[in-house]
Amino acid sequence: MSNHVLSYSELEDFSEIYAIYSPIEAFELAFSLNKSLKLSFKRANSDVSFTKSEAHFMVYKHEDKEGAFNMWLYSNLYKKEGLNAASLLLFKTETTEEFLLPEVSKANFLLKYSGEVGLLDYYKERFGLVQGVISFQKIPLKKLKSKNNLIVD
Repeated sequence: MSNHVLSYSELEDFSEIYAIYSPIEAFELAFSLNKSLKLSFKRANSDVSFTKSEAHFMVYKHEDKEGAFNMWLYSNLYKKEGLNAASLLLFKTETTEEFLLPEVSKANFLLKYSGEVGLLDYYKERFGLVQGVISFQKIPLKKLKSKNNLIVD
């Protein structure tokens, strides 16, 4: 299974990345987006993972039937609970967190849009109205230091 790392030249095509703040699970968010916006997010064949870490991030993909645009929905947080025998606490468990894009660590999910500009305007107005979405904000590409963590296929 090979990973495709997003190169800087791919971001030169029209694409935008958004932070989604939502307390629900990834599959629930994908279902809500499909139901509310008539999209077809489906679980990608593989999660985003890295060789130096055991973290994996769920990916859902929507492909437009006419080929005008594509969207990817990424979980931004990976949590792992483990035992820490050296801990002085009563319950010797600890939770470690890793983020797909650490510079937007408050966001629960990330959405990458690639395609026609006009269609994006239609969806931008409606994303914040989807059940379970608290906030939907564009991330300026200049703010993204770890763009190469986004894996698209």
